[in-house]
Amino acid sequence: MSLIGPDLHQSKLIWEEIGETGPDKLENNIKLLKEWISCQPHLPKNYDERMLPLVVRGCKHNLERAKVKVDTYYSVRGSMPEIFQSRDPLGQEILEASKHMIITPLPNLTPEGYRVTVHTFTNAPVADFEPASLYKLIFMKADIRMVEESLIAGDVFVFDVGQLSLTHIAKLATPLIKSALHCAQEAYPQRLKEIHMINAPTYVDKVVNVYKMFMKEKIRNRFHIHTSYKTLYPFIPQSILPSNFGGGGKSVETLEGEWKKKLESYADWFTKQESIVTNEKRRLSKSTSTQNTDNIFGCEGAFRKLAID
Repeated sequence: MSLIGPDLHQSKLIWEEIGETGPDKLENNIKLLKEWISCQPHLPKNYDERMLPLVVRGCKHNLERAKVKVDTYYSVRGSMPEIFQSRDPLGQEILEASKHMIITPLPNLTPEGYRVTVHTFTNAPVADFEPASLYKLIFMKADIRMVEESLIAGDVFVFDVGQLSLTHIAKLATPLIKSALHCAQEAYPQRLKEIHMINAPTYVDKVVNVYKMFMKEKIRNRFHIHTSYKTLYPFIPQSILPSNFGGGGKSVETLEGEWKKKLESYADWFTKQESIVTNEKRRLSKSTSTQNTDNIFGCEGAFRKLAID
């Protein structure tokens, strides 16, 4: 399973959008970022340098933002063990999570250069659904993309929620959700352009409201609700969508099989990453990345106010 990069036309669009004005700009900014990391006593020095281009580009070559991303990324790895520890692709936890949601980044980019990732809830017994395991799986695949992704303009997420139940929503509406969304928004350099929810039941607004509570304002306004996959076509070319959605691509199940093999090929890498975190005792100054997520969001009581039935 390969993540196909942009063609020349797409590359030109992306370079313009992210401000990559010359062939040396990426190389120079990566060099500066590496020099900064080497001077920070609390940051790991045995990190995977393949992640740096995506960080720099995801921050549109703003080095100050890139520094915060790097700091936060390695900080949350140490402070959120429920998501970033014991990440065994062949372990029971990940195998069980894979039964409840299929997560498939699509091989081809949109004409604008966006990477589309399809998330499909399945009909697996909801009694066995564990959100922490699902978040762990999601970030495992996000980390692979950090290593393998090339030049992209941003992300588009599609959620097939046809099998989503009120029990799913009740299990998702826990304080862990704010930690997961803090990671997604602050630690990863994704530029989330659109969120589509297809095959939406009448109560889908409840799960949307759960997530919106902890999202930045600009992201809250990027939700699109669909009762059928056909209304996706004005947003995402039919040709790149999976065949399950009437598209010209491989089926979700085929893509999932390819990603399963890719995940397994990273087993040793995930094990090594568990120790590549910040050493907070060596941090020279307090930064926002080390704040407790309760203080960041201040929404502990929000779950008690959320009606799910």
